Amino acid sequence: MTETYDCIVLGVGGFGSGALDHLAARGVNVLGIERFGIAHDQGSSHGQTRVIRQAYFEHADYVPLMLEAYTMWESLERDSRQSLLHKCGLLLAGPADGPAVTGTRGAAEQHGLPLEEVPRERLAEQFPGFRLPEGYEAVFEAAGGYLEVEACVEAHIGRAMDRGAQLHTGETVTNWTSDGRTARVETDRGQYEAASLIITAGTWASQLLPDLPVHWDVVRKPLFWFPATTDDYNLERGAGTFFLETPGGEFYGFPSLDGETVKLAEHTGGQSIEDPLAVDRRVLPIDLPPVHEFLNTYMPGIDLTPREHTVCMYTRTFDRNFVVDIHPGLNNVAIGAGFSGHGFKFTPILGAVLVDLALDGATERNIDFLSLARPGLL
Repeated sequence: MTETYDCIVLGVGGFGSGALDHLAARGVNVLGIERFGIAHDQGSSHGQTRVIRQAYFEHADYVPLMLEAYTMWESLERDSRQSLLHKCGLLLAGPADGPAVTGTRGAAEQHGLPLEEVPRERLAEQFPGFRLPEGYEAVFEAAGGYLEVEACVEAHIGRAMDRGAQLHTGETVTNWTSDGRTARVETDRGQYEAASLIITAGTWASQLLPDLPVHWDVVRKPLFWFPATTDDYNLERGAGTFFLETPGGEFYGFPSLDGETVKLAEHTGGQSIEDPLAVDRRVLPIDLPPVHEFLNTYMPGIDLTPREHTVCMYTRTFDRNFVVDIHPGLNNVAIGAGFSGHGFKFTPILGAVLVDLALDGATERNIDFLSLARPGLL
């Protein structure tokens, strides 16, 4: 027997949870289908925290979306009665002419965002846990901070279900089709159809979108929690999140939330993988050397033996910008994929955009730079 809905969401991790929530808010009869569980650790939306920031160096067109996302995160906090977004500030540093510093300043100037310059004397006084070489410059964004990633997913799903959304977990999609008017979905447990479909499959994008000639580069990304040998990184002492562009790669991290360890990871690099189900979640010999080099040079107050680790995955596009668009030729199928390791902070706003695309066929928000039709993607 085929179950019928107005819209079906395939993949209810970060972005799927946001889409499910907005669909339910619009009174849509919606079903979410998730291969794993709620806020699971098999994809890209786990590991306690994610950085959030407004002055977006990757592309200035992200900023209006980000500002709207902040408002939506705050609404979700009120409705769920919990703290999800922590504005502890973000220190961003790198070569004076590098894309991180210059792009952040440019985005802040273009959109009128407050951004503080951090001269060397202030760096030593306010951020004593960091050592920056000559030629590096730093800026501080007070609105930056971090999100509690699993709690955010749970809150979106919880509000969606309170509003009437249906969710099936532990169910694997085996096939889907659409004729532009009706989408049909087959799983290992049943058959479903709906007027529209939203695909937010994360690292499984290539498997659920095999007809799209997009190269989805799925890479393995280890995250580490290192013991701190000083309290310079403690949240209680005013430490915030950080992002450093270096010759050895880009690295980011968080203040010590437990007073003992600092979470740190490399944003660049990563080992490409073919099967997300077969990713090796152990610490591999290739994982620690670049992180150790970074810590020795820039954060000497960190012990080099990690106390804890986990592994997530990035699904990267060629230009590291997202794909948020309507499926070519199928105007009732919306796609959100290729978030390239910096997408989670946009979950609520892009969830709303995907719902606009699926239900209305268009959105008022500017997402042209995320289009499937942008040069070089297809």
